[in-house]
Amino acid sequence: MKKRKYLFVCIATCMLSISACSLVGLDLQEDHEHKVTTLDPHVNINALEWMKKRNSDAVYADSVFFWMLKGIAYAGLEEEYTKAGRTFLFLHNDAVLRKTNNDITNDCYFGRYKVISRDAAGNPILNVDGSPVLRSAEKWEDYSVDQVRNFLTYLIIEGEYSFENLTDFNTTVNTFLPKGAEASNPESIMTLLVRNDRDSKLRINDFLNSVRASQARTAGILSTNGPIHVVDRVIEYGTIK
Repeated sequence: MKKRKYLFVCIATCMLSISACSLVGLDLQEDHEHKVTTLDPHVNINALEWMKKRNSDAVYADSVFFWMLKGIAYAGLEEEYTKAGRTFLFLHNDAVLRKTNNDITNDCYFGRYKVISRDAAGNPILNVDGSPVLRSAEKWEDYSVDQVRNFLTYLIIEGEYSFENLTDFNTTVNTFLPKGAEASNPESIMTLLVRNDRDSKLRINDFLNSVRASQARTAGILSTNGPIHVVDRVIEYGTIK
């Protein structure tokens, strides 16, 4: 008899719990057909066109490639971004000029590569020991055309590399920086990998003793002439000695 009473109490308690859930709007979960959608990475225009579109199209309402476009124009490289069979690293504005508390940071190009301070007459300002006073750059024109050209051609890779053919092991790729142009990278190479984790981040020059390992802010954008990966920090190659 006691077992029957206990069983009755358990059933009654369960029924009351179900009713209570319904009263407070917590109905039992029902089957629902979940439709999976995937964003299309194709932009259906070439890399240069997409960069310019991001700078002018009201749909985007931003100008995240403002500084890169200026650099490309200064170096005379626009045509290179229309050629097929390449991978392009695009510079978000923060990769060129980024400030913290009004100071230009050393992880953007203008802060990483200092220029000589000059007086009103254009003469170098010197320290007490005779060495030139250095400052962060304020515009691409503070550098020579050759220096800007070398940096930007390093960001153009021979061949197409994206999530489809990169793994969590480094792939060494060739860039369009002329070989021998940079002493720290005489072969003008770069390494790419995709992290094997839930975020699948694309990493650039991430190897033992790298002077700067970088991570793509956005990766896998597919233009008609090759993949685009966007970075928001300066890219450089070299090893810590």
